[in-house]
Amino acid sequence: MIKQHDKTTTAGLQPMRRHKKTQLDKIIGENIVAAREAHDLTRDELSEMMELTSSHVGLIERGERGATAVTLASLSKILDTPVDHFFTKHQPSANAKNHDSQTASKSKKVMSLLTCLSVQEMDVVIRVIQEVKKLKTKE
Repeated sequence: MIKQHDKTTTAGLQPMRRHKKTQLDKIIGENIVAAREAHDLTRDELSEMMELTSSHVGLIERGERGATAVTLASLSKILDTPVDHFFTKHQPSANAKNHDSQTASKSKKVMSLLTCLSVQEMDVVIRVIQEVKKLKTKE
């Protein structure tokens, strides 16, 4: 005899699951915003890199829409952040704030230097950065 699934049991769990999912979506969103800001990226810049609309990224960042595994993998690569980092609520430390400030400062310096390069020179810089990232992933 096949036992029938008790719908009353799962129906009672739905609000609890929805609440936990919403909490997790908010944590993920907060972590995405923090990582994006640490890389001195606007939402528009990030959404362009991800090939998503800015409004879609906004929904994810506010926790109003869950991020798919593919989206989280893409964010992990773009923001150079381990995927599991997005799932844990973090307390910003003084070191993290200082590091974020240094990263933003260095990013701005790099951007200002890039503005005076020709397209061909920028291509060389891009190839150098790609090679450095390859070396970093081999470590």
